[in-house]
Amino acid sequence: MGEKTKDYTKKLKNHANRFVENDEVLDIDYMRGYKKTLTNAIIHYGLIVLSAGILLLVYHWFPRWAIKMRLQESSLAEADYIYVKSKDKKYQLCKVSQFALGKGGLTLPSDQLVKMIEFKFTRLFYNAGQNVFERPEARTQYTRAEIADLCKRGLNTDLYNKGKDLHGPNFIDVPMKSIPRLLMEEVLHPFFIFQIYSIGLWCAEAYYYYAGAILLIATISAGFTLFETRNNLKRLGEIARYKCTVSVLRNGVYEEVLSDSLVPGDIIEIKKSLLLPCDMTLLTGTVILNESMLTGESIPVTKYSLEECSGNNLSVDGNVNKRCAMSGGTMVVKTQSKDNEKILAMITKTSWLTTKGGLVLSMLYPKESHFKFFEQSVKFLMVLCGIALVGFAISVWRMLELKDIEISHTEIVIRALDLITIVVPPALPMAQSVGTGFSIVRLKAKKIFCISPPRVSMAGKIEVYCFDKTGTLTEDGLDLLGVLPVHNQSFSPIVTEFGRMTGPLVLTMATCHTLAYIDEQVSGDPLEEKIFKATNSHLNDTHEKFCATIKLEKVNSQSQLSPEHSYPVDCTALESSDEIALVDRFEFQSALQRMSVIVRGINSTTFEPTSSDMAIVKGSPEMMKKLSVPESIPKDFDHVLSTYTKKGYRVLGCGYKEWTTTYEGKTKEDIREEAEKDLFFLGFIIMENKIKPETPPALKVLKDAEIRLIMVTGDNVLTAVSVSRECGIVPQDQTIFMSELVKDENGASKITWTDVTSADEAVPYKLDSHTLTVDNGSYDFENYSLAITGDCWKVFYEDFKLNGPSIGFNQMLRKGSIFARMTPDQKQNLVEELQAKNLYVGMCGDGANDCGALKAAHVGISLSLAEASIAAPFTSTITNVSCTHNLIREGRASLSVSFKLFQFIGMYSLIQFSQVILLYVVGSVLTNFMYLYQDLWLIFPLVIFMGRTEPCTKLSVKRPSSRLISVAVIGSLLTQVALVGAFLSIVFVLVQREKWYKETGSTKSTFNMNHEQIEEQKLNYICASLFVFGNFQYSIMALIYSWGKPFLKPIYTNRFLFGCFFVSLATSFICLFVPIGSFVFTGDVTMAWKLKILVLLAINYFIAISAEMGIIFLKNKYSQRKRKQKRALASKVEVKGTINNQYASIN
Repeated sequence: MGEKTKDYTKKLKNHANRFVENDEVLDIDYMRGYKKTLTNAIIHYGLIVLSAGILLLVYHWFPRWAIKMRLQESSLAEADYIYVKSKDKKYQLCKVSQFALGKGGLTLPSDQLVKMIEFKFTRLFYNAGQNVFERPEARTQYTRAEIADLCKRGLNTDLYNKGKDLHGPNFIDVPMKSIPRLLMEEVLHPFFIFQIYSIGLWCAEAYYYYAGAILLIATISAGFTLFETRNNLKRLGEIARYKCTVSVLRNGVYEEVLSDSLVPGDIIEIKKSLLLPCDMTLLTGTVILNESMLTGESIPVTKYSLEECSGNNLSVDGNVNKRCAMSGGTMVVKTQSKDNEKILAMITKTSWLTTKGGLVLSMLYPKESHFKFFEQSVKFLMVLCGIALVGFAISVWRMLELKDIEISHTEIVIRALDLITIVVPPALPMAQSVGTGFSIVRLKAKKIFCISPPRVSMAGKIEVYCFDKTGTLTEDGLDLLGVLPVHNQSFSPIVTEFGRMTGPLVLTMATCHTLAYIDEQVSGDPLEEKIFKATNSHLNDTHEKFCATIKLEKVNSQSQLSPEHSYPVDCTALESSDEIALVDRFEFQSALQRMSVIVRGINSTTFEPTSSDMAIVKGSPEMMKKLSVPESIPKDFDHVLSTYTKKGYRVLGCGYKEWTTTYEGKTKEDIREEAEKDLFFLGFIIMENKIKPETPPALKVLKDAEIRLIMVTGDNVLTAVSVSRECGIVPQDQTIFMSELVKDENGASKITWTDVTSADEAVPYKLDSHTLTVDNGSYDFENYSLAITGDCWKVFYEDFKLNGPSIGFNQMLRKGSIFARMTPDQKQNLVEELQAKNLYVGMCGDGANDCGALKAAHVGISLSLAEASIAAPFTSTITNVSCTHNLIREGRASLSVSFKLFQFIGMYSLIQFSQVILLYVVGSVLTNFMYLYQDLWLIFPLVIFMGRTEPCTKLSVKRPSSRLISVAVIGSLLTQVALVGAFLSIVFVLVQREKWYKETGSTKSTFNMNHEQIEEQKLNYICASLFVFGNFQYSIMALIYSWGKPFLKPIYTNRFLFGCFFVSLATSFICLFVPIGSFVFTGDVTMAWKLKILVLLAINYFIAISAEMGIIFLKNKYSQRKRKQKRALASKVEVKGTINNQYASIN
């Protein structure tokens, strides 16, 4: 059985690839089956009874132990429970249930009980043939005849019932945990249990004050966590939960139903103002959507019918035909149809499998970001626990050894257990969150909001920051600079008086767009809006027969620009028509880099044609050059284009031709292909995308801190190069090599690299196409960057996935500063590959098409307030990149404070531990009042106010360490512990040699004495001396660990901490010199002894500060040397990998 299960698991892991490829939401790694047995049940419940229920607590902390103890591993077919593990290393134990499918099942037998589990709220059914639980996939491929039939009849009753059984209700219901359950989860946390143990122990010792304080802190902390968790779940539920009434076509009849009854395959009618309840594909008509609530895209998006987007075999898969895919959670702002027909759409995905469901799941099941500080803090605690156990053993042994101590074994155990609460202080969780808490408050004051507190500290480690361009580095909109018409195969001077222009270029500006008239104003892409409004034309998109009609502003012949250009195709009749009708429109596609329209002049009354049809195309200059006939291309095309793109302008190319092709027997693809070839090139439209004024200074701050900057954009590569130079991502004097995917004479694709340094600079260098290093006779030439286009990235990335990392791929990641024409998926891939190089990566974007990258980055900050911003850890309402360095400064402060507090808390514990161990040696203890003074009066305020120190104004080159277990940290702690132990031991020995000590009282143990009895014992002098000396040592440690340069401001800028520091020193001096009653010293103690304590403290302070300064100096020297070695190593590009010739020639 075991071997069979093992073989099946291996097979299942191979099968899991199917889940990854077809289901990004569930992302299943593997499954294992478990079944209930009587033997396991007897052993399981028997151990729980024998352990008095403690085993239940262990099972809560280690649930996989409970699975192995309670259940027996089995095949999936025999299993009662399925253990499902996802790729993000999270798992879920799913109970197998029997499910009755109705008649008419398409993929499963009818009238049969089938096994089902629910994983991530999605139903998975057991497939006996494949021996796996899998999600039933809705049909995606249809013929035109089937689509036409569905638009007439919809689903029948049998198909609907089957779909309802397989897919469940179309409703995203975020499970709301009850208050008792949330409280139980918080209370059963290991550290909370430890706090309860500590409070119980202190109450047994009558140490009520501090026990009460810790109880209050723990209760407030648990209540706050409970409130935040429940509030976040409630907020998420409000975002996700949605029902509406829709008109659905079933059995040939339209009926009004609630949206939660929809299933994949249903046909519904789309109406204006409908908030889409799930993912669907548009079948007929045209729909304009507002996607801002889901993707952050504020520009209305036009969706076209499936027939316009597909060939003969129609796919309703949204990943295949994105132009007709509509996501749940988006709003219909306008619908358009010909001949007043209904706008119909087919449901493709429901509930948790929708785009919106995936976004909600990503928040419920976030990917873990491994951070050394958090991981090593647990190890640090384990070290303290080890010290506590050693102290426990020593204390028990010593108390049993002392003959004159009259103490019960119970008291011995209590005193020994007390050491554990000293070495591992219960207030540690509060101390760990103090720095982060203050940073979040300060970030909020700067309009930066955080939904993931652990990410604040990660921001302090950022080494690489990626930026979107449009809307992030540059302004959202573009300004129209002018147009460059073509005349006799050369460019005419730039034209900026658009109202006086005539000819096909004006027609292109007025008609070639996807604008719509929404809420009594023209809406759409800001670039298209600017171009259209420059012509003073009027748009009407309510016509049933045409996509839209345009009324041109007539130009007076007196004011018309001269000279008039002669064009190969006369468009005078078209221009002089009453209106221009958009007969057909093919929207812009990133892959095609163009859009086109077919226009016709019409009579505004009869709508009869008044001119011949024309095809007008607008797109990237490079693409327009390929699509135009060679004789229409100006000879200086490349030179003029380069001139403007290098200045950062956005350039569009235009072309046209007479349209005489008939539609009969041709698909939309055929018509588009015909319309967009053999064009006559018309000229350039020049757009100016201004850089935000805050961008250059903000990026300079990051650059000065040696944080690597990368631009990731969907724009033209030359425009990106220009903007990157202007805003400071790439220095002005740095050489930039631009990639381009071209075909050689044999038709094979290859990547070429061009030096885009301006012509007036030095002779261009050459880049090795394999290693991407500069071949200039010098091996140390590093002053260059790479500009990579999306198509070239695709080649590199696909080869990397197929053959593993190569020298070229690694060098591209190391030297790439500009990534242009990148799709949203490629942006995310870039972030993930940088992280794979052990780099801490930040991402800043507007949330429109970079949600994946924002979520993937260690620190993603969105400049958008839309719902998608919730998926990013940070949101800035100040929409410029100045938020990035503010976030990094606060991140460094938070990490530095957390680091210092961990060290301070560790030293506080070890100082008190040393005091108690020395006192246990002679059979004495600190009084409860002494504990209370140290814990609540000295330490508690210092811990709180140490976290209040603000970050340094300047962002330093140095980054804070995240390694608690390092030579520097451990060396510092060991040094300080040695000094503390040494000086406490000196005090311990010297006090017993004082003359007044030998002449005073008895030496009876103080373990079982009350405060008044202790005062009469000479052992009180040892206790008092160690207590007073320890108080000053706490202040010394607070001073040492408050110094956070270059990440924190000086201690004197933190007025609360500075005041607290002096108050603690003042009260410590009072304890030393002023006998209040007999709280510390009695009158028998001489002034000479008190002065000796001060001298010892001065020596302790001097040595402690010197030792810490020495450790910091050595650490900095070592770090500088390591950085130099790292840079020298990186410059040689000695990265393991193979040079793949596919980079030079790819078939």
